[in-house]
Amino acid sequence: GAVAFSFCGRVTFPKPADRNVNMMPFVMGERASVPEELKAYYDQIVTKCPMSNEWGEVCYLTVQESFIEMGQTQRRGGLHVEAGGTQGSFAPGVMANWGGGLDEEYHGGIFLASSVECTTEVFEDVVDHEYGTVNQHGDIEHLRRYLGEGILLDAGELIWLTDRTPHEALPQGRSSYRQFFRLVTSNISLWFEEHSTPNPLVELPSHVQVVRGSKFQKEEDSACK
Repeated sequence: GAVAFSFCGRVTFPKPADRNVNMMPFVMGERASVPEELKAYYDQIVTKCPMSNEWGEVCYLTVQESFIEMGQTQRRGGLHVEAGGTQGSFAPGVMANWGGGLDEEYHGGIFLASSVECTTEVFEDVVDHEYGTVNQHGDIEHLRRYLGEGILLDAGELIWLTDRTPHEALPQGRSSYRQFFRLVTSNISLWFEEHSTPNPLVELPSHVQVVRGSKFQKEEDSACK
């Protein structure tokens, strides 16, 4: 079966500067494609991500740096996978790619790390979309009972995972500044314009569908009816 995730070693985060970008395109292997304020992340973390097939491809960088109060999460809470379904809430259909990674370890997929221990939990499972188990946002809280025990990541611990590997952000045990890094490799289907950061140095590939408006709007509309 597919490898759900792997440890890639430890990384040192750059000096914090309240950076905040989400799914910003850049060209893997081309440092010049990264804006100046993010080059430290390229040098210290992106170059530590082992990958065999992404050089010259457009990948997607997320960096979030902020102070988080005890009991709060910096990132999206709740158990989820990155690849959401394309047919609406829990309807059988095709999952949108968000890095892939099911073919072999380090081939595609996602890399992530944070600067605060025990704020990310990952599970050694891969979710199948065939029977409508995943909604359009990748939520799988209803599957928690079927998963094994999760693994908590240490500060600076870099992992590789597939876009169908269950994981979640956890409330912080103490108030502190947190830095978060994520690299999504080139195999994505959708780029949500309202929630993502454009890069004036790099255009989106032609195969990526740009989705305009809030990706949560349909859900909000239905909740109001």
